[in-house]
This record gives sequence, C-alpha cells and structure tokens, in this order.
Amino acid sequence: MYKIITTLLTFICFSWMLNAQVNFTANNQVPEYNGKFRFGINPGYHGSDWRDDDLANIAAGNSSLGIEGAGVQAFRAYLPEFFLEQWGYEVEVDDFQHYQSVGMDNHVAFIGYPTDEHRETTAYCPNHQSELFANMYLDIWDGGANGTPVNDDNHYALYVYRMVSIYQDYVKFWEVWNEPDFDHSGNGYKDPGQSGNWWDNVPEPCDMDIRAPVFAYIRMLRISYEVIKTIDPDAYVAIGGLGFPSFLDLVMRHSDNPDNGHVTNDYPNTGGAYFDVMSYHVYPHIDGSLREWNNDIGNFDYFRHSDAATDGVLQKQLDFRAVLDAYGYNDQLYPSKKWIVTEANIPGIAFGEDMGSDEAQRNFTIKTRVACESNDILQIDFFQLARKKSPEDSNSGFDAMGLFHRISNIEPSQEELTDQGIASQTMTELLADGTYDATATEDLNLPSNIGGAAYANTDGSYTFVLWAKTTTDRSESAAATYSLPASMDIANLEKRTWNFSQTASVTNVSATGISLTGAPVFLRSRSETVSISEPSSLSQTLDIFPNPSQDNFQLSVNGTTTADLKVEVVNVIGELIEQRRFIYTGARTVYDFNCSDWATGTYFVKVLSAEGLEVLKVVVE
Repeated sequence: MYKIITTLLTFICFSWMLNAQVNFTANNQVPEYNGKFRFGINPGYHGSDWRDDDLANIAAGNSSLGIEGAGVQAFRAYLPEFFLEQWGYEVEVDDFQHYQSVGMDNHVAFIGYPTDEHRETTAYCPNHQSELFANMYLDIWDGGANGTPVNDDNHYALYVYRMVSIYQDYVKFWEVWNEPDFDHSGNGYKDPGQSGNWWDNVPEPCDMDIRAPVFAYIRMLRISYEVIKTIDPDAYVAIGGLGFPSFLDLVMRHSDNPDNGHVTNDYPNTGGAYFDVMSYHVYPHIDGSLREWNNDIGNFDYFRHSDAATDGVLQKQLDFRAVLDAYGYNDQLYPSKKWIVTEANIPGIAFGEDMGSDEAQRNFTIKTRVACESNDILQIDFFQLARKKSPEDSNSGFDAMGLFHRISNIEPSQEELTDQGIASQTMTELLADGTYDATATEDLNLPSNIGGAAYANTDGSYTFVLWAKTTTDRSESAAATYSLPASMDIANLEKRTWNFSQTASVTNVSATGISLTGAPVFLRSRSETVSISEPSSLSQTLDIFPNPSQDNFQLSVNGTTTADLKVEVVNVIGELIEQRRFIYTGARTVYDFNCSDWATGTYFVKVLSAEGLEVLKVVVE
C-alpha cells in the first residue's frame, strides 16, 4: 500500500509539473524580492583540509563551536554539471543545510560546465572545442516521454531540471555561467564605432571564454529560465557575472536563433526575456574606474582611494542600466531587472600602478555595502573568503583579497581575520537588525563631502553609517564635521568604529559637530519619541498582522473591558504618520490601516488608554 501511495503522489506531482510549464517570460514579470540585503562571499577552494562546512563556519560563525565568523550572510556557490554527475546530484545537500544552520541563506549558484560526454564537440575556434553543452537546440520539453518533463537528450535542460529540483530551497539566484563575456580579443571594452567593438558587431566565438556563438549563450538563458521557473516561479535567473555592457547589448538585441540571432516564431524573444537579475563583476583597481586621461600632462590623473573605488562599483551599474533602459527594461516597456554583484573587491596590497592597502580595502568594504543598499543592489558577493597567498608571496592584487589571511597552509581553528574581515564582521553585527531607510537617508541631507546612510533598527533606534569622503590619490585621509538635522530630535549618539567587533569600544558623542574621517563610523541612537522603557500592561491583548505588511495591516484588540483607545502611528524618527481614536466595546475587534502610501521601513503603533501605553512594531515592505 505504501508503494502504491508513493507512486500515486509521484504521478500527481509529475502531472502537475507537466501542466505547469511557464507561459510567461521576464518581459511579463519579475518576482518581487522580499528578503533583506545579504553580504555574501565567494568561498573558493583552500585545500583538502578545508571542507565546505569548515568554510561556512569561519564565514558566518558557528556558536556551537565558539567560532565568531566574518559576518558573511550568503555564499556564491558553484554547481557545475561535471561535478554533480561524478559525485551525485545530492552531494551538496548536507552542505547547504549546514549553511542554513549557521544563518546563511538566499545563496547564488553559478551553473553550467558540462561533462566531457555532454560537451559540444564543435570547434568554432581553431584547436579549441566549444565550452558549452551539446544538444541545446533539441526541444526543451518532451511531455514526459523519458520519465521527466524535460527532454532527457537535451543535456543542459536535464541538468538544470535535476539540480534545481534538489537545491531550490537553498539557492535564490541561479547565475548562468561565470563571466561568459570574458574577452580574449580586446574588443569587449571598445566604444561604438571602434574597429571590432561588440556594440556594432557580433564577436567571433574565439573572442569569448565560452568559445561558442553568443546565440548559444542566449539559448542557455532560455533553457534555464523555462526549466527553473517551472520548478520555482519565485526563483531568480541571473545573467552570469558580466563585465562588459557591450556583451549585455549583444544579448538584448539577439534571440537564441543559431541563424544570427534573428527573431522568428521558433525564437520569439531576444535575450532580455530570459533573465530576471542583472549580475555583474567589478574590480575598480583594474577596470579604469580610478584614472582619467589628462591632455595637459599627457598622462593619467589617478583617484586611487576608497570612495573612488566605491563610485566605480556604482558607475558600472549605471553603464549596465543604460543598456537595459535602452531596450525598455525600466518598467516602461518591460519590468525592471533586479541587481546583484557576484564579484567585487580591491587589493590589500598595491602592485605597480594599482591601488591597494589594508586601510583602503576595509573602508571600501563598508562604503560599498552602503552604496549597494542605497542603489537597489540586493546582494554583493565579495572576492574572496581568504587570501590565496601570504603578503611576501603575493604578485597580484587578486592574491591580496580576502576576509582572512591565507588558510590553505593551516588547519581550521588557526585562521586569522584581515582588516577587511574585521570590518565585515563589524558591519554585519551592527547592521544585522537594521533596514536601509531611503527616506531617513534623504533627511540626513548629507553634503557632497560626506557619505553615508541611515538604517532603521527593529528596536526603534537608528544606525547612521557616516564618513568623510576621500579625495586624494593613494590616501585614505579625509576630514569633515557633520550635525544631525534638528528635526530628528536626537541629542546623543553611540559611536562605534570599523573594528568594533574586536575592540567592543563604544564612545558617546553629541549629535552635533560630529568629527568624521575617511573611515566609516557607526552612530546609533534611540528615538526618544518611540522608545518606551516599561510599557503598561493593558487588559486588552494587542496584535498586528500581517507583519511585515505591504498594502495594509490590522490592529487586533481582544479583551474583556471597554476602553477609549487613542492610536498613533509614528516612524522611527518620531514623525506622526496617522492618528485614530476607537471605542473598544469588549469583544475582539480588528481595525484596518492602509499603509500602501507609506515609505518602506519600520513604524511603531502606540496604543494609549486610561490603563497606560503599549507600543507595537510593524514593518512595511
């Protein structure tokens, strides 16, 4: 009987899958993101002594083992077909469950990379076989002919189907390939009109790391989208860690048609229809962000400091956004894309003309997190968890990136944080219960020489991250003085510096005349308007639902005595949002509040009666 029931359930689920193939694209809808910002990391490989769960322990911390961690909240994982085929598709399940147990979620996984058996045999380049999957142009679906809803002979479709079916509860962003636009020709960076540029021309397969036509990559996006969305409509399909806006333009102007990417009945959409998320990589120290040609001196002017590097991260977003806007992906013609950064960093050591120092690196880490949250980037995955080499052995800026010093030569428990790791640890600890508040950040009215943002905390307090902007080449020195606006009615602040996670040092400072340097500080204060130290216990039971809320919420009052209730809703800086009065008659009553026009953030519902005052919190998303 058990086998019959199991078979029946399998058949029902399978039949549902067959009937649930998506009939939409990213041209119709992009799921709303309801999670919090995540500070992620590329974990990397650090030798056989370091298993994935060991890396997760030092990244996120493991209280049961007494490991503090480095403030990491998500991994950028790697799930290639060749690995899953060799070791079994469920091989990483225990690791992902462990990641979840130490507090990490909403992971990115970059995917692709076939087994030799499933790799396309065509050599589009002399003496170089395609890196992509064979049989991608077979039908994606076969109606269950081979026991799965996908066509089992379409190797990529079957791989995606099997993988996502197993890991859908752990992975939020499915990133299709890693840097498919890695350029071997030098044409990817060229402007329109220049010889061989990708804006006006289609690159040769040899030009790109995929060693295949760009239309085949768009085919990967299409297969990924159809299969992933059939399994998990709320998952996100991300274009894979791009570096060149010109490659994005290629994807946006062509379909997956192997005949030059033309749009036809069989290939009805250009590539923008097949991904929800724009994922990009940015390394300001090598991408030209930190220099500008000066004709007067016949050389470059350099801006090798943390604020210019953070600006480089945002400039790359603007460059990609311009392409998306040009094709209508700005909620005009089509829904806007979501944003993630899956590789970014600057070195902790300077090599040649590149910038690099421990001070600049840890300042960049905090400033870039704030910049991402201020500019709709949902997650950033820094490169990388630990440095590859010791300082004396390093010969590239990429060797000097990491939250930990080199660990490949030591065993777990001997690891040591870099300054970047300490900064990461501090900012995650101090911002863990905070939510970026765009309205309060605007209210700060920061002058041009000061950077920062405001975060609303769950206890009604604010955390302000502030710094004086750096402007001098190869220097993190900067100075400015700032005062919180009087309208915030905050007199004093608790000040913590970038290394608070190690020092536990807290200084009380005035909210006026705050001295700032190029190193960000965290300033926290409780709003006296909404802070109730010991609220009275009313005879009524109060509750708010749903919470968090989007368009409306309800205040539930349940008790045995009548009461005249005055209800005020205030934001985190004490501004009155709404005021109501109710006569409670002694039976459970629900009062509706429309919050559809309220800014995203935390609000406090103050319920006052003759018995005293109760304060409830509601989060509006």
